[in-house]
Amino acid sequence: MSGSENGKRKRRFNYTIMLFTDSKEGSIRQLRIDPGVLESLFVVLLAAIIILAVVNNRRGDMITALKEEKQKQMEQIEALEEENQNLVLLHDELSEKVTILSDTINQKVEQEEAKEAEDAQAHMPVGFPMSSSASMQMADTEDPMVKLNGSEGASIVASGAGTVLSITTGSSYLHCVRIDHGNGYVSIYRNDGEVMVREGDELVRGSIIFVIGEENTELGYQITYDEKYMEPMELLNIDG
Repeated sequence: MSGSENGKRKRRFNYTIMLFTDSKEGSIRQLRIDPGVLESLFVVLLAAIIILAVVNNRRGDMITALKEEKQKQMEQIEALEEENQNLVLLHDELSEKVTILSDTINQKVEQEEAKEAEDAQAHMPVGFPMSSSASMQMADTEDPMVKLNGSEGASIVASGAGTVLSITTGSSYLHCVRIDHGNGYVSIYRNDGEVMVREGDELVRGSIIFVIGEENTELGYQITYDEKYMEPMELLNIDG
């Protein structure tokens, strides 16, 4: 083989590892490793290092991302807790307002009901139709009527709140005044004196209809319910 061919040959190196034993003879053993094997081991080791580095980097990135996500979740939890606390406060505030409003409404309803009851009672023709005491007797008429004889200077008054329905002239008495109480009841006042009210007037219980003079001391008093005559004494309050 020529020198040029020898120069072209690749030089091969053998790596020797010397191993010292701990025996008393102090013998040395030699372990030869083929360069190709060593290079392969180096490549494998380098690849393992690179892979480990990449894995560690990815793991670090994942840990960082998880920490950031956890931080975001904590912030969201804090925000939700604050919002929930605000909602609780708002709920308590609204509940208090609702309670106050409910109490106010209930009080208003009670007042309205009391007013309606009082108003309804005021419109019942139960009052005594004279401002002073009077003698009474049932009239001998087809329709129930009570006759009351009062004292001069007293007044004939409305027995309940209502509206003057009509003022007419009668045969047995000079004037007839009808008061509609708005609840089916109509009270009728027959007297010879001067009428002190006009049709359409709104009256309260005790409003003066006639002033009793020497010539008109007698009152013919009647009540109808749903346009049917009834016994006046069923409603009349005779305490006065």
